[in-house]
Amino acid sequence: MLSWTARGAGVLSLTILAAAPAPAAPAAELRGLWVVRTALLSPDSVDQIVDAAAGAGFNALFVQVRGRGDAFYSSRIEPRSVLLERQPATFDPLERLVARARTRGLQVHAWVNVLLVAHFGQPVPRGHVLEGHPDWAMVPRSEARAALGVWGRQRLQLIARTGRGEDAEGYYLSPSIPAVGERLESMVRELVRRYPVDGLHLDFIRYPGPAWDFSRAALEGFQRSRGGGDLLGGPAQAPEAWGEYQRRTLTALAARLSDSARVERPGIVLSAAVAADEAQAVHHKFQDWPQWLRQGILTALCPMAYTPDNRLFVSQVEGALTRTRNGQLVWAGIGAYRLDVDGIVEKVELARGAGARGVVLFSHESIGPADWKSLRVRAFSPPASAAMALPPRSAGGSGAR
Repeated sequence: MLSWTARGAGVLSLTILAAAPAPAAPAAELRGLWVVRTALLSPDSVDQIVDAAAGAGFNALFVQVRGRGDAFYSSRIEPRSVLLERQPATFDPLERLVARARTRGLQVHAWVNVLLVAHFGQPVPRGHVLEGHPDWAMVPRSEARAALGVWGRQRLQLIARTGRGEDAEGYYLSPSIPAVGERLESMVRELVRRYPVDGLHLDFIRYPGPAWDFSRAALEGFQRSRGGGDLLGGPAQAPEAWGEYQRRTLTALAARLSDSARVERPGIVLSAAVAADEAQAVHHKFQDWPQWLRQGILTALCPMAYTPDNRLFVSQVEGALTRTRNGQLVWAGIGAYRLDVDGIVEKVELARGAGARGVVLFSHESIGPADWKSLRVRAFSPPASAAMALPPRSAGGSGAR
């Protein structure tokens, strides 16, 4: 494992609010809301989501500031999102949201989609990572041979041709390419250095499925790891070793981003949204989050336990808890888009009963106008302090690797 050199340091300041402990939940409970980029399109929409969340009793916002390889903040690395083209260049959604959230006592966690960077079938925006580096995209197994001899836009078209049928939401970057890791590290460093966020939240730090990534870089990386062998046939000839190579590659990326964020902002909370089913995560997505916890890469885990089935939900949350150590936390991801307000309240109570130290609801788009007040009264009353919901600074430290 690589060890990253410390460069600079930021000081994380927290707003400490006095609050009575909630009888129905631990005082340190995190009450989070995933805020999708659709809430960041204007100053008014930013203010509205902060105020609505605070009024409903949430104490933490997980804000999607990098959705598809674009930026909803000021960046010299990622292009400004085309969704902001009607706004003046001076409008910085993240800056405004952080400032308003501080006045309402809310944590802000910068949510970045790590490897998923573009939709299939849509033009790649100017300045986008795939405009300059189409060869950085993951390749599906069915196009592995053809992709070896195709470059540029033709390569992206080749990937899109079959990618939709291979469980992919769009174009993913290949973590086997060294330059991809360098770009992502630079993105993380810039983001957490410039903005006083409480946490960095990693999403889509996974493979779409076992049919990915069969790019030249991945195939050659696997070939080198075995000391030679058939380039195209290697994964099929040694499927267990191939799966381990994919997991090892992704774990190295997670460690790199985590370490970089901690260097730039000591004490920052590192969390990740992960597949709640451990077997699916490890063997289908190559997302070895149990190993991430063992290595201290994460401070908190957000299993996306989006099932409406109560028994399965509790099992997934409890399973995640068995993997934590040294003060690491589990914040149960609740699929609000699959539930009515009664179902959301029920899942919050089940998460508490299972031992989770908080919940995160997906997403703000699924909460109706009348639901905000109902959540405050039925799930999040009395309020829990945002500052108290943060784990100790020593928890989850990654250390030397």
